[in-house]
Amino acid sequence: MQEIFENRLKKINPKIIDLLKEKKEFSFRINKHKADLEVINELKKEGFNPKKVDWNEYVYTLPMDERKRITKSTPYTKNKIYIQNLSSIIAAHSLDINEDDWVLDLAAAPGGKSLIFSEKARKVSAVEPDKKRFFRMKRNFKEHGAKNIQTYNKDGRFVYKATGEMFDKVFLDAPCSSEAHIDGEVTWWNLKRVRRFSKLQKELIISAFESLKSGGEMIYATCTFSPEENEETLDFLLKKYENVEILEVNLPISNIQEGITKWEDKEYNPQVKKAIRILPEGAYSGFFFAKIKKL
Repeated sequence: MQEIFENRLKKINPKIIDLLKEKKEFSFRINKHKADLEVINELKKEGFNPKKVDWNEYVYTLPMDERKRITKSTPYTKNKIYIQNLSSIIAAHSLDINEDDWVLDLAAAPGGKSLIFSEKARKVSAVEPDKKRFFRMKRNFKEHGAKNIQTYNKDGRFVYKATGEMFDKVFLDAPCSSEAHIDGEVTWWNLKRVRRFSKLQKELIISAFESLKSGGEMIYATCTFSPEENEETLDFLLKKYENVEILEVNLPISNIQEGITKWEDKEYNPQVKKAIRILPEGAYSGFFFAKIKKL
């Protein structure tokens, strides 16, 4: 499996294998429900020297060897900061949320992106099917002071049947084969797993799209590299519905590549080229996402 996995990554981008082994930084953001920029001074007093990212004054990085220590800091224990991967944060901020919006987070646990949405939106509905993850997510929201998030222990594949076109914005960070978290020996990955998740993702993206209001926007995302779970899912949506448009995503970072339109014996709709594959670098993990408009 190791050889198959690595050969597939080389076809996508030959740099990925080496980049996966280099995790030198981690990231966190300020929790606006409980703190503001002054929390950085609190961290500095405790011996930390956070580095602000260029694209958001509330998001910072630190060397990886300080990750354990920061969890004992006062800002962390008081839930003033939230440790979250940069790729996840930048994807969440790429959904253009207005203060009157009702946002659906369809596979929400552990809840980091819902917390970001709750800082901007009127209301957030967070859905998580796994009971243990669901209750941990609820506790996460309470501890971080978010009061405008509704939680549902439901299977996201069937949410649209209960809601119809209810939401102004939707975010689907779909369950996936998690290839971005493999940084050495391949033990649990296989193609059967990729195909199983690809099937689930197609069911979830239907639910996400059907739950979205006409004129609304959504983001489809995964933390994996396989085109079967990324571009193929977008291609499936474009074939199923005529009122779909993949939107351009302009990110202020350089470690990205556009979507793939050909993979093995398959050709995808040219629109999938507008999707973004974030390459692992610094505090960014491997990530894929696309912004979708319902016409």
